[in-house]
Amino acid sequence: MKKFEEIVALFVQKIKEGEYQPGDRLPTHRDLAYDYGCSIGTASRAYAELERRGICYGRIGQGTFVYGTSRDEAAVGKGAIFPEESWSEGQRGLTDLSKNSYFHKDTESRLKDAAQRLFRRNEPGTYFSYSDSRGRLRDREVAGAWLSTLVEFVEFENIIITQGAQSGLYLAMATLANAGETVVTEALGYPGIRAAAYEQDLRLAPLAMDSEGIIPDAFADICRRGNVKMLVTVPTNHNPTGATQPLSRRRQIIEIARRHGVTIVEDGVYAPLQNWGIPSYRDLAPDISVFLTTMSKVMSPALRLGYMIAPDNLVPRLATKMTTMNWMTSPLILDMANFLLQSGQVAEQGRRLVEICHSREKLAHDILDRWLDRPLSPPHSPLSHIWVRLPEAQSMSGFVSCARRENIVVVAGDSFAVNRSVDVNHVRVCLMAEPREDRLVKALERLATLLSHENSPVMMV
Repeated sequence: MKKFEEIVALFVQKIKEGEYQPGDRLPTHRDLAYDYGCSIGTASRAYAELERRGICYGRIGQGTFVYGTSRDEAAVGKGAIFPEESWSEGQRGLTDLSKNSYFHKDTESRLKDAAQRLFRRNEPGTYFSYSDSRGRLRDREVAGAWLSTLVEFVEFENIIITQGAQSGLYLAMATLANAGETVVTEALGYPGIRAAAYEQDLRLAPLAMDSEGIIPDAFADICRRGNVKMLVTVPTNHNPTGATQPLSRRRQIIEIARRHGVTIVEDGVYAPLQNWGIPSYRDLAPDISVFLTTMSKVMSPALRLGYMIAPDNLVPRLATKMTTMNWMTSPLILDMANFLLQSGQVAEQGRRLVEICHSREKLAHDILDRWLDRPLSPPHSPLSHIWVRLPEAQSMSGFVSCARRENIVVVAGDSFAVNRSVDVNHVRVCLMAEPREDRLVKALERLATLLSHENSPVMMV
């Protein structure tokens, strides 16, 4: 273990044991270096790692502080903070059910093949200049052909290619809302939404949900109070609850959005692996809706590539902001993605992942059915995660800790809560990142044993 890792582990232990409380100031970099006999660079690296994990944060000119006071979320933003173990790769014996990613045995070979084909073309001049921030014409034409299999009304002029769906989400917020204005989203949802809103000083308000997603009356109520600029929603196979908004509810939400001048941003990162047959917001209201998706799930997060479809009147503003933020998406990545799309490999891999996902979701339901409120998804649109309800007497933190002692990593439900007012006592369990199905089954069976305790379980042997 490197010196900075030893310091990190020591401070994590001190914080867990209460030696340092939320809000406490940690030693200066110089004092830390002196106390632990290391360089200031090593001390800085240790604090950077603690900050990356969401354990502490720095204030310029003031020092480094333990994260966790009521002021921190407003000042720093809770960010996309997940269990520290989920940042570590390849820990022996660890079954990581915290990442909502999709393992496919052929992904590595497909990426290698695409890269090798790219460099065999021997056209270096192709990459020696800047290009349209929205993506080159051929990139948007290839994208349009693929996106038209996910949503209707796709024209390449309405496509902006971003560096991942998170980049697209940030771009939409930065362009269409101003500091102090309100963005609304599901009360439970992807932490990246919260992180992007806090970073831009936007007010993020939670919308009450039920088994069919956002409750329209809750949306109408907050819109009547004014200053709502944007709705960010995952209407199909919602992360983390799994809810899908029916067509009638989507129409209600569109009517409310039109009445109050709200733009709808649909996060469709799982769309390449879904075929519900329910129209997207882009299909139902293309003039007020922005659709986002990515190749991160169906192919690989390494392809930092996202696709945005926006209304005609918003494209110029979004393109200008895209230029300001990133200038353009790498044409090297785009050419790899274009090959994978045009050769049919993305579609083929997507079909196989849907089959595997359905099989794994069924296994999870067979093992954990007592603690699941949602029925098994249709075979054509399975969930890659399950939302597990804990027994009333069990705490999320206690359950997550005990699972970790069993070498299983899951995410506590409050990681997805928009704010502290959201009541939740669940954990999210992801089914598709673990390469081996037998290891997944064993982990799910261990979780079932932990859940069978009425109170927080003790360590099992």
